[in-house]
Amino acid sequence: MGFFVNGLAATAAVVVINNTHYHYDAGVFYQPYNNGYQAVAPPPGAIVPELPPDRTAVQVGDDTYFYFGGIFYVQAPNGFQVVRAPAGALVYNLPEGCTQVQAGNITYLQYNGDYYQPVEVDGQPVYEVVNIEE
Repeated sequence: MGFFVNGLAATAAVVVINNTHYHYDAGVFYQPYNNGYQAVAPPPGAIVPELPPDRTAVQVGDDTYFYFGGIFYVQAPNGFQVVRAPAGALVYNLPEGCTQVQAGNITYLQYNGDYYQPVEVDGQPVYEVVNIEE
């Protein structure tokens, strides 16, 4: 679980997935917890009305994704839908809370069920989304 807040902004959107209520505000999903709200991993398939201002566009083949805080989105008819990280996507930062996973002699970083391999592009460290078998 992520950080805890006592209250949310009045602009927080309510997102319902499989009869579970989430609150979405500025790229973070929350659920009620202990008289406040706990930041949680986003539910796949959730549709949010708008993206956080600091998101980045990520191109994978012909598809455009939007990335913020370890979450990938695609444009949907009523907003933006949370999707699994697309293999081949390159991102420049990962959120706190990643865990290291060793597969053979390669160390991957895992966040929210997705795996990232540290690589270098044009001399800069980046993280590439990879599919690995556990």
